[in-house]
Amino acid sequence: MIRLGRSIGCTRGSALIEMALVTPMLLMLFFSVFEFGRLFHTRLTARHAVIEATRFAITGNQLTDTDTGDPLDRATSIRLIVAERAYTLPVVPESIVIEPADGGGPEDVVRITFTYSYDYTLPGFMDVLPNMRFSVAAAMRNEPFYGSSGS
Repeated sequence: MIRLGRSIGCTRGSALIEMALVTPMLLMLFFSVFEFGRLFHTRLTARHAVIEATRFAITGNQLTDTDTGDPLDRATSIRLIVAERAYTLPVVPESIVIEPADGGGPEDVVRITFTYSYDYTLPGFMDVLPNMRFSVAAAMRNEPFYGSSGS
């Protein structure tokens, strides 16, 4: 009986068990902070890229082709601005929607929408949470510019 009483009151190894219980929770908390910070950074990057492209679009300007020196059409110029500003994201031209498709004329409202699929990268998130798809958009009225149509 004395031996049984001593083993019940023994606290050897309790710190190891406590650490084994707490460590996964602390790691999950750390990974959560990192992953959601990365998610918010991605959303903010996409948002700023769309806003910059919309600011460019309302001026009626066009970028020039670096190879030929010829002006690019407005839609291609707008898509390039989004891709340049969101350089940390894999941007495909099909993920950028411009309404109206040509960027509109003077005093028209132009709307640019960028859709992106966010993939979780840290362990545990890829299996539990589905990939997140989000869209960011901005709309502004074009300035009274004079386009190539002579209006």
